[in-house]
Amino acid sequence: MNLHSLFIIKTSGVCLYSRNFTNEFKDVDVNLITPFFSAILHFSKNVVKRKLEELEIGGLRFTFYIESDFVFILIADNSVSLLFTISRLISIADAFFRIYYQLDKLREYQEIENPEFDKLIDSIISGEEELFKKKIFYQKIIDLFKNLLIENEIAGAALLSTSGNIIYSSLPKDILLNSVKELEIRFISGVLDLPESFYSLESGEKVFSTIITAEAISVYSFFVVLLFESSVQLGMAELILLKTIKAIKELIKSLK
Repeated sequence: MNLHSLFIIKTSGVCLYSRNFTNEFKDVDVNLITPFFSAILHFSKNVVKRKLEELEIGGLRFTFYIESDFVFILIADNSVSLLFTISRLISIADAFFRIYYQLDKLREYQEIENPEFDKLIDSIISGEEELFKKKIFYQKIIDLFKNLLIENEIAGAALLSTSGNIIYSSLPKDILLNSVKELEIRFISGVLDLPESFYSLESGEKVFSTIITAEAISVYSFFVVLLFESSVQLGMAELILLKTIKAIKELIKSLK
């Protein structure tokens, strides 16, 4: 689940900044890809009459964030959460306007070359800032999951922030992808506060998920997913989930 490339362009189609995080678009000429962005944005605005935020093509997700005369674009695998790509773009836009607040100094024909800005972009893309702020707390939850795995109470687990950052996962890729999609649906439909959800796989394995939101030193809001073997009874799986939620809330209380 990769973030491949970032582009910052003017609405006129001129590229001010581009960055590749993988080799997916390493050999693609920026002067070829940015007119494509400009064309689909023009089509969306003038023909479809809708603001374009996302486009999926061939297993890739293009996420767009427009502010003022600038367009911020991330290309990622379509398995990457839309919540995560949008939150990255908003943070990148904030950093961009903070550093280049005198926008009249940006020449349309000159791409930005700034090592410090590159480092900041890397930090935002990786989600390091969020993970660093809550590193100790997240590690305690991860240790809780690992103990449940060792004791064979669960077959896998995942912890995601509600901004779509995958903090930890021992789930199979397809189940993790389903969990990412579920979080997106909850967010888009405005039902993040729904109680835990459950579904059973063809293999008989069971997947439980819930969102935990609480206030401690700061507001903690994250998505917890637990996978159970087919041999685990439904009532027992739910009991383990409730026990895990209680343990996490106890960890939150300890931070006060």
